[in-house]
Amino acid sequence: MTVKVGLLATARKKSNKSAPVTEFYQSPLFQKTLEYASQHYDRMYFYNAKDGLLLPEDIMDPYDVSIKTFSHHQREEWAQKVIEQFSQHETSTDILVCLHGGSVYRKHLEPQLNRFNYVYEVPLKGLGIGEQLSWYQKNSV
Repeated sequence: MTVKVGLLATARKKSNKSAPVTEFYQSPLFQKTLEYASQHYDRMYFYNAKDGLLLPEDIMDPYDVSIKTFSHHQREEWAQKVIEQFSQHETSTDILVCLHGGSVYRKHLEPQLNRFNYVYEVPLKGLGIGEQLSWYQKNSV
């Protein structure tokens, strides 16, 4: 049986105090992604520009780092780090990685997922933020 594992982007809007990942990020899109993932995936992980891979219970402290400030080389190193960290938790056997996040992240993560032999899909590929919010609204229980 194939296990569905969510690999989810975090958000720019953050709490100004320490909190678990699932409470620290506060954008409506992040909240909708979290709601959907909780209903549809067996497990979920998160990623951000500062730390790479995050577990749901990880405690976040306020920070200001954006992947948009990274050079192309730094973005590639970042993506490799994220998927290397992910591979310490999940093997590529019998799982489907469901990748959520903007293209600025995905265009670097997808080659690394391929490199590590993960089967993955991008459920919201090509949708703008408003369309994503609508998609989550329609597809969440």
